[in-house]
Amino acid sequence: MTQRFMRRRRGARQRIVVVAGLVLVAGLVVWLTGVASLRVFLGDLKTRKEAALAVQAGALESLLDKYRLMTPLLARRPDIARMIEAGDRVEGDRIAAVAAAMSSAREVWFLDAAGAPVAVSPPPDGFPAPAPPDITDAFRAAMAGQLGREVLPGRAGDADSYVFASGVRGDRGLIGAVAVRVSLEDIERAWALSLDALVAIDSAGRIVASNVHDWRGLTYRPTDDRRTASLLFGLEPGTFIRQFLLVRGPGDQGGRPLMALGADLPILGWRVYLLADTAEAETQTANAMLIAFLVCIIAGGFLWSVIERQDAMVRRLRSDRAAALWLERRVHSRTRELTRANALLADEVQERLQAEDDLRRTQADLVQAAKLATLGQMSAALSHEFNQPLAVISTHAENAGLLIARGQADKAHDNLNRITAMVQRMAEIARTLKGFTRRAGTDVQPVSLCQVVEEALLLVMPQAKRNGVPLKVVKPEQDVIVAGGRIRLEQVVVNLLTNALDAVAGQPDPMIEIRLTLADEVILEVLDNGPGIPEAVMDQIFDPFFTTKPVGEGLGLGLSIAYKIVHDFSGSLVASNRPEGGASFRMSLPLVEAASRAAE
Repeated sequence: MTQRFMRRRRGARQRIVVVAGLVLVAGLVVWLTGVASLRVFLGDLKTRKEAALAVQAGALESLLDKYRLMTPLLARRPDIARMIEAGDRVEGDRIAAVAAAMSSAREVWFLDAAGAPVAVSPPPDGFPAPAPPDITDAFRAAMAGQLGREVLPGRAGDADSYVFASGVRGDRGLIGAVAVRVSLEDIERAWALSLDALVAIDSAGRIVASNVHDWRGLTYRPTDDRRTASLLFGLEPGTFIRQFLLVRGPGDQGGRPLMALGADLPILGWRVYLLADTAEAETQTANAMLIAFLVCIIAGGFLWSVIERQDAMVRRLRSDRAAALWLERRVHSRTRELTRANALLADEVQERLQAEDDLRRTQADLVQAAKLATLGQMSAALSHEFNQPLAVISTHAENAGLLIARGQADKAHDNLNRITAMVQRMAEIARTLKGFTRRAGTDVQPVSLCQVVEEALLLVMPQAKRNGVPLKVVKPEQDVIVAGGRIRLEQVVVNLLTNALDAVAGQPDPMIEIRLTLADEVILEVLDNGPGIPEAVMDQIFDPFFTTKPVGEGLGLGLSIAYKIVHDFSGSLVASNRPEGGASFRMSLPLVEAASRAAE
């Protein structure tokens, strides 16, 4: 009892230690995840906003650069110098109006050597032009031979303006100046499309342009703010988190920290800042920390379950020792049974493999049997084809012997030539039969379809003569070459012809026609005027062992074998009924060009 109590107490202490360790590890993982995620998301934010800053700063610089170049060009015009010397305000107002309209400048001024206005471009609202504001600094620089520049603060909430001034030279030297005033409201309207705050700060730290209306005219230095940004893990604004500068907006005392990205405009002496909101990075960081926390909870739960399982396993070990030997004996017994079952299964697999081999051999034998069955049907007619030449040979041989005995050798020579022709005819029939009966190979090569038809006709002609069926052949004059095997294609044609002969048996005027046409592909049609194919069995006509012949007169393999052979040669075999009566079997095969045949 005491030992059990001590074990429980020791187990409780171990669980407390494990829980404390898991909490510490989870806190460390969540904190490291937050720091790493913050850097990653701030880096992504900085990359995207740097591209936006470059575009907006370039827009401001290109806008002002146009007027920076425009002012010296106007100052070099001789008509402007003459107008200033003559004090011609009418001509000057016209030139100023044209220059302002073409350049979209706010105002164009022509000043004399004392800084008094000679001509001013009228405003677009049609009211008289107001007097030029005080641009002492810009005018002084222009009269010193430099490009004068000066920022003019806006009035009553208007945007600031920027003035460029350039001296006008006459015969006596500098006689006046040309000043162009550009409103920064145009760039602020372009910046208004940006979701981020943009400010342009001059060398004195004053905001001269911004897409935030309330920030106009404020003095702002992003690196001066040192208040704590508690939302970003206690990091101070105005300091670098490695490469990130976090600040607050102008006049902002307790808002969210912003990421400041700056770009210098050296020609103007300004610096443009893009102040990006870090809310997105904070949200993504919080989500990453939440995910890390959930993962830690899941991992801790899994680890706790593993520890609990180990403890339960230790507790069960004591109670399972007695049953271990019995289980081991059961395992050995079951293993022996499984071994015997595996052996039986292996024997069954071997038997099935052997059965598949036997099935393949049987199928091949059936194909050969179907071919031999076709030859068996033609045997009677072929025997007549052999008996007739043999009788002719015997008669001519006797006549040749008598003529030789009479000394008429020249007449006996004609009989011998006829005997030779009969022998050649019998040899051609025997050669065709020998090629048809042997097993066909699987090679695909160019084959003359006309030759295949002629050899098939040689085999079925005796049967056709015996049945009194004329065979009509329509084929092109040139040879037709297809891709296939000669013997297998010959078997297809013989099967189609023998089926046609069986179909026209008993017809009053039997007829079989073979049409060989040439187009994009080779088409061979076997047509008969028999009873046709019943529509009920049209879909089964090419199935193995299906036949419409009486029992004992067909195996039902001829058309099935022909269908497979044609498809092996990338062709098609289609059966249909003719409108005028009878059946039609249409075989299509790809055409082999003469160039391909020559290459092979």
